[in-house]
This record gives sequence, C-alpha cells and structure tokens, in this order.
Amino acid sequence: MTLPSHPVAHTPSPNRPQQWHDLKAHLVQVAQRTAEFATLLGAPTVGHYGGLWHDLGKYNPDFQAYLQGCHRGDKKAKSVPHAIHGAKLAAQEFPPLAALIYGHHSGLPAFDSLGVKLQGRNPDRTATDYQEVLKRAEAAGINLTAPPTLAQEMTAHQRDPLRAELFLRLLFSCLIDGDHLDTEQHFNPEQTAQRDIPLTLPQLQAQLAHEQAALMEKVPDTPVNQVRREVYDYCCAQALQKPGVFRLCVPTGGGKTRSGLAFALNHACEYGQRRVIFAVPYTSIIEQTVQVYRDIFAPLGEMAVLEHHSAISPEGFKEDWRDEDARSGYAQARLVAQNWDAPLIVTTTVQLFNSLFAHRPMPCRKLHNLVNSVIVLDEVQTLPIPLLDPILDVLGQLVKYYGVTLVLCTATQPAFEGTNPYVGGFDQITDIVPPAEAQRHFQRLKRVDYIRRSGAWSWSDLMADLQARSAQQALMIVNTRKDALGVLEALEAAEFPGEGVFHLSTLLCGAHRRRVLGVVKRRLAEGLPCWVVSTQVVEAGVDLDFPVVYRAIAPLDRIVQAAGRCNREGKRDRGQVIIFEPQEGGSPRGLYQTAYAVAKNYLSPEEMDALHTPDLFLRYFQELYQQVDFSPGQEIQGERKKLNYPGVAQFSLIEDQTIPVVVNYGESGKILAQMRSQGRVGRETRRRLQAYLVNLFPWQFNQNEENRQEVIPGLWEWTGGYDELVGIQWQGEPIQRDPFDLII
Repeated sequence: MTLPSHPVAHTPSPNRPQQWHDLKAHLVQVAQRTAEFATLLGAPTVGHYGGLWHDLGKYNPDFQAYLQGCHRGDKKAKSVPHAIHGAKLAAQEFPPLAALIYGHHSGLPAFDSLGVKLQGRNPDRTATDYQEVLKRAEAAGINLTAPPTLAQEMTAHQRDPLRAELFLRLLFSCLIDGDHLDTEQHFNPEQTAQRDIPLTLPQLQAQLAHEQAALMEKVPDTPVNQVRREVYDYCCAQALQKPGVFRLCVPTGGGKTRSGLAFALNHACEYGQRRVIFAVPYTSIIEQTVQVYRDIFAPLGEMAVLEHHSAISPEGFKEDWRDEDARSGYAQARLVAQNWDAPLIVTTTVQLFNSLFAHRPMPCRKLHNLVNSVIVLDEVQTLPIPLLDPILDVLGQLVKYYGVTLVLCTATQPAFEGTNPYVGGFDQITDIVPPAEAQRHFQRLKRVDYIRRSGAWSWSDLMADLQARSAQQALMIVNTRKDALGVLEALEAAEFPGEGVFHLSTLLCGAHRRRVLGVVKRRLAEGLPCWVVSTQVVEAGVDLDFPVVYRAIAPLDRIVQAAGRCNREGKRDRGQVIIFEPQEGGSPRGLYQTAYAVAKNYLSPEEMDALHTPDLFLRYFQELYQQVDFSPGQEIQGERKKLNYPGVAQFSLIEDQTIPVVVNYGESGKILAQMRSQGRVGRETRRRLQAYLVNLFPWQFNQNEENRQEVIPGLWEWTGGYDELVGIQWQGEPIQRDPFDLII
C-alpha cells in the first residue's frame, strides 16, 4: 500500500487506489470555484480566501494519520476536527469568514457562540495544533494573510444586519458547492461529467415559441382560448421590461402555466439571466406543471426540465424505469438537483424557502444559483402570512442586490405592494397584464355563477340539493378530512352509485390520489357519472372541469380557486358554484380559521358578483393581515439580525409536525420487501416510497400502536386498514384537517 509523502485532503477513490487527493491542490481548486461563484455576489476575493482556508486544518499531522488509517481499513481510526483551524485563522484575518469555514460540514453556527466554539474542547491542544497547521500551510505556500480588498467587498452588506445575513448565507452556498464539486471530481470524475446539461435558455425559449404557435393553430377560437392567447402575448411583450418584481394576475384557467414560463424565458434571455426557477406549492400542481413543460420541451430531451421535490420517483421520470437511458437520466437529474445548475427548474415553495432559511450545508448548496435568475412563484397566495416578514425581505433583497426577477402568479393576488403596518411589501410591482385588461379578462371568463345558500346545511341537505339538480357530475369540497368522510357516508346513504363516487384528500397517499385524478378526468371527458368529495387538495392548479361545484365556506381565495374547477374550459353557458355553511362541519384551526371568519364578510348573496373582481382580493388580504399574528416571522427576523443561523432555521413553511407511514398501495409492498431483504435503505429507495406515504399527527400515530411497525429506524409501515375509497383507516376520532398539502 502506497502512502502519500505530502499532505492530502482525501483518501484515494476505490477506482483509483493509488491516487490521493493533494491538499494544496484541493484548497486552490476550491478557492477558484468559490471565487467564480462569488463573483456574482460581488465578492470574488472573499470567496477565494474562504475556499483557500476552509480545509487548512487538514495540515494537522493527526488528521493526516487519520486519513492513512482510513485507507488501511483501521476501524479504530478516529476523526480529527479540521474546520476549526481555518475558522480560527479567518477570525483573526477576516472575521465574517470564520463562521462559514467552521460550519462547512456541520452547518452555519450562531455568530455569538463562535468564540467559544473556536477554543475547541481542549483549548490548549487546539492552540498547539493551530500553530502547527499554520506552520505547515505556510511551508506549502498557502497565503495566510487577508488582503484589504476583502473588507471592501463586504462593506455595503455590513450596514444592514439582514443584508449581511443573506450575503453570508449565499457566500456559504458558494463555498459548499465549490468544495463538493472538487471532492466529487476526485472521487468520481465520471459523475462530475454527468452534471453537464448541454441546453441553453435561448433553446428553451425557441422551442416554447414554436410549440405555442403550433398549439394556437389547433385550438378552437373560444373565449377561454382568446384570453389565453392575449395573456401569452402580454407576457412576451412585457418580458422586455427591466428586472424587478412582476405580478401576473390571470383568472383561473387563463393559461398562466404557459404564459408565466414565456415571460420568464423571454425575460431571462433579454437580460442574460442564468436560469428560470418555477416554484409551486402543491403536489398536484407540480406534477401537472412538469408534465406540461415536459410535453413542450420533449424534442430537447429529458433534462430540459429539472424536477426537484421529495415526491419525485424514478417511475415518474420516464415510463420504463428498466431502460438504461431512463436510469442514467434520473441519476443525472438527481445530481443536478443538488445545486440547481440547470436552465429550467420546477420545484416547490417548501424546497425554495426552507433552503433560503436553512443552516445545513446541503440545503444551502443550491442558493448561489438563485443569483441572476428568474423566480416564478405560482399560487403565491399560499405563502404563510405569519412568515411574510422574512419571506418578502429575502425576496426583496434577491431582486435588489442579486439580479433576480420575481414573478408573482395567481388569480387571487395578495397585497404585497408597498408597506403597511402589517406587511412590509415590495416598493414597486409591475403588472404583466395591465389591471384594466386583467379586469376585462376576469369578466370575459365569467364562467360560473356563485350561489350563496343561507342557513346551515346538513350533509343530508347537500344530498337533497345534489339530487334536485339531477347533477351527474359534481365536486364537493369541504374543509376537513372528517367532513369528507361525512359526505362520503351521506352519498352512500342516499344510494349514489358507488362506481361514480370518488374521494381526494391526504388520507390517500400521493400515488393513489394521482390514480383517482386520472380516473376522474376520464369520466368527466366521457360524460360518465362522477361525484368527487375532496378537501383543499384539488383547489389550486388541478385541471378538472365540473358543471357543479359545492364549496363549504372557506378563506376567500380558496373559494375562488375552487370555482376554477367549474366550467373551466367554458364549454357550458354557466357553471354553478354553491357556497354553503356546513351544519356538521368544522374548520382547521389557526390561520385558516381566521381567514374563514374574514371571508364571511365578503359572502353576502348580493355581493357574489364581486368574486369575479381581482381587486377584491387586495382588500380581503389587507383586512386579513390585521387579524394575523406575525410574531413567528418577526422572531425569525430577530434571529437573522443576530446572525443566529440555527435559530433562523426554525423557519418552516409546513406548520404541522407529522409522522409519515408507508401504506399498502401499489408498489409499496415490493419496495419494503426489498428493503427488508437488504437490511438497509438508500436515498433513492426513500424517494420511491414518497408516493406511498400518508402523514399522521403524533397523537394519531401514538393512538395506533397495533396498526404500525418499524421497518428500519425512523421508517414505519402502516399495517392497519387502507381502503380503496377512503384511504388510510385508524382507530380513534377522525382527524379534523389535512396535516398539510404543501410538499417538500
């Protein structure tokens, strides 16, 4: 066995047993990569020294002995801390870099705790090792003195603690990506080669324009398609506007999925931006959006659209997973998802914002690739109001300092422009579709009549109205999973034919919901009986078209989004949206219940026509903000000002803490059997299981010990009932709400 005669950063890779990773070469390469990434932050020199010093501690002779022991297979080889020494040098030479270097494996620390951390567990030993590291690094020719330009590159950011917090997080991202890419190049250069995506934004732009022109020649000249064409044309024309914050207000069914992408691609090409990031909140929307985009860009290959969220599985990437090209393509997608180095990314708002407030290396790794990009937030009204302070502040900084263009998409636009006593919004928002024209579009796409029923309805009253209308196709949306089960029981009691009754909520796993949606769409298209009972999971972005929609009173934006599933294509003179107050029903607690109460003020029978007016939602959200507790977001802002990164990382778009269980559906049994036989689970296997998970609250999980068993530590199989119509079945009271309908 050949041991190195010079300091090394890593052991040889299994495929190259004699090729150690030279330490100085690693430091120089990471410095170059980090400086290149940080150039877009205006801080190439800071980036260079962050990369050059990040692994200085590996000059410690004890660390070199540890690597040699690992290479010999010595199980007693004990890891030696190394990040602390580069951080100590940074604290002496340029303090802002110290936390980044210290946390490049463990995560960004709180700045006020760093002084204690840099002393190490044994301060005397740490000080001795530090001097030895400096001596050996200097002998190797590593520059240990920071030039004055480092301070100059950070001066503007240090004037505002919130600005400094984001700048350092983005710089941390540059360092993490630079370090991982160089390490990967050593261990697996073939994998590094897979990262290259030979596609450009102009190619995507040209393909979309070509495909849109072909589509417009085929579609009938209906009022809906006329509006879609006009919206698309506005998006192309307004893309020439200078970067900033834009608002795309389009009625439901108005084609914002295609039009928003057209704006983003044309704008990015016009201003030389690097990528387009399309963030959506719900499973149903992301799957539908990705499919639309994959169809558009099919001639450019699988990698034209990078899909990044926890529910993606190999089966969803290409139909035949046994095909070698499919496996290779999926592996490439997984690599690129680590750092979002792709021209077009479709992800979730949870991935985006939880990463923007994370402190761990891997979630932060992608963040520097947000710089100089177009970020499209679809269904932006779903952003949690209590967290708007940090969300809007970070988005505003990305626009103001980092070349980002932001597009806010929805039919129900929240009040994000200007500053009021409740929300600090954006100084200026440019409407892609002029407000007067948007108002005209809403009136032209007035495809439904809203009908407000007085008094409270029992589920039997709902059945009576359904029967009186002889409605053979209807969507019934209620506020809780318990209510959905109640309506299903009422349908059974009223003897509605079982083959036409369907249910959609998070009682069903994702794969089950996708299958039900497919069956429902087919029955709607073929004119077959179809009665769907659902919670909010179908409201935004799901391409369904019912003649009648019943909606239990809910937040105002939810009601209008539900109406978007009624007469969506305008093939009927008018659809009917019946708004009712359930006698037996409930409402989720917290913000949903607050919005529910405010919405009631806008739902008198004589004001139903105002629901077709986009300006209504600005007033509604302004009133809602007055009722909301903003302290969670304010606490995050306070932690940001203190540069307490672990404290900031308490931010989470998903409010409810839940425990996922794998249900017996589809391929889940086969995957679990494979895991048991292997005695382990890899990352990709976990991702394949995402489609078969149902989330339970802790009390509900604990109440059903006999209905679950642990497959491996932290992964539970549900051994209780799972019904084709209802989904998961459990003991105890039915849960009052979907745990969450956001996905990560």
